[in-house]
Amino acid sequence: MIKVIPFIYDSYDDLYANTYLLVDESNQCVVIDPAKAYDGLVNYIKKNNLTLKGILITHGHADHIRGIDSLVNAFNVPTYIGYEDLDKLTNSYSNCSEFLGEKVIINAKAQAVGDTAILRLLDEDIRVIYTPYHTSGSVCYYLKDSDILFTGDFIIPHGIGRCDLPTAKPKELENSMKKILDLPRSVKIYGGHERPSTLETEIRVNQYVK
Repeated sequence: MIKVIPFIYDSYDDLYANTYLLVDESNQCVVIDPAKAYDGLVNYIKKNNLTLKGILITHGHADHIRGIDSLVNAFNVPTYIGYEDLDKLTNSYSNCSEFLGEKVIINAKAQAVGDTAILRLLDEDIRVIYTPYHTSGSVCYYLKDSDILFTGDFIIPHGIGRCDLPTAKPKELENSMKKILDLPRSVKIYGGHERPSTLETEIRVNQYVK
């Protein structure tokens, strides 16, 4: 089974998404959405003798990608992102950092992934589910055996991400949501913000998950 270690950054001045470290029984790990260049994350991986195999990005907004370069510089690992969000890593307008008074540009090269791609980075396969809505290239990452799903800002517990930012595709919400509704109701959802939930809970309380 996969162990999920969340890194949640509290700040009154900046917007940071949740970062997740996934660790398998062989001490291999991946990072999902490194929200900031955080030495504590790098040090945790080194201190616990983990082998970082890759960085997974749910979508290319600045609050989900700021820490890519620090991890790549420390561990020289590949980065994966939905193919339609690849340009956001080097475009401060489309990654929305300009709206925050920043200019976030990622130097590391990334590999684009598409719908149903399988990433074999851990003891358990990671399936890519293409879910355009919040951004044109938004993806979720699903680990079937561990019954866990990482949704970025597609599903945020009790809600969904906004759809008024560059490259959002609000008309794709229904089609994208159908893919998630095909998953087991027991699946645990780790969103880009807020605390974890389950698909069963979201179907019951989230007006958008239906």
